[in-house]
Amino acid sequence: MPKPLQYKPGSLIYAQGDDSEKIFILQNGKVSLVYEDVESKEDVRDMLQPGEFFGVKSALGRYPRQENAIALSTASVMVFTIPEFEALAMSNTRIIMKMLKVFSNQVRRIHAQVSNLLETSEVKPDEGLFAIGEKYLKNRRLAHAKYIFSRYMVHYPTGKDAAKAAKHLQGLEGAVRSARAAEGRRPGRE
Repeated sequence: MPKPLQYKPGSLIYAQGDDSEKIFILQNGKVSLVYEDVESKEDVRDMLQPGEFFGVKSALGRYPRQENAIALSTASVMVFTIPEFEALAMSNTRIIMKMLKVFSNQVRRIHAQVSNLLETSEVKPDEGLFAIGEKYLKNRRLAHAKYIFSRYMVHYPTGKDAAKAAKHLQGLEGAVRSARAAEGRRPGRE
C-alpha cells in the first residue's frame, strides 16, 4: 500500500547515488530535482508540480539515483514500491502517457546535449564512456562505475578498453555487493 509522507522545506527526499527502490508522486508542495548538466557541468534544477512523479527511471531500471530530490516547501508525497507503482500504471493509462511524454522530452534534451558534446569534442564515444566509468571508480561511486562499465561491454565488447572494463567489472561485483550489505547494517536504514 503506498505511503503518504511529509517533507519539510530543505529536506532531502533522496540523494544522487542512493538505491532506487521507491517511486514518488508529489501531491502538494514544491520539489526540485537537481543534477549536473552534461555540457556545462552546472547544476540544473527541474521543478516538479503536484501530480508529477519522480524517481521512476532509476527505480524501474534498478540503478542508483541520478539526481537529488529536494523539498523546497512543505511537500506531501505518495511513496510507492515498484510493484505498487506498476499496478497503478497498469490500471491508469494516463500515467503511462504522462511517463512517455516526460521520457520523450528527456531523451530529446539528452540527445541534443550528446550531439553538442560529440561535435565539439575529439573524444570517441567508447573512450568517453570508459573515461566516465573510471571517473566514477576513482570517486568511489562503485555502483555507477559498475553500471557504466557494463554498458561499455554491451556496446563496445571489442573496444580498445574492453579488457580493462571487464577487469573493472570483475572487481566491482564483490565491492558493490559488500557496500550494499554494509549499507543494510547501518542503523536507521529501511
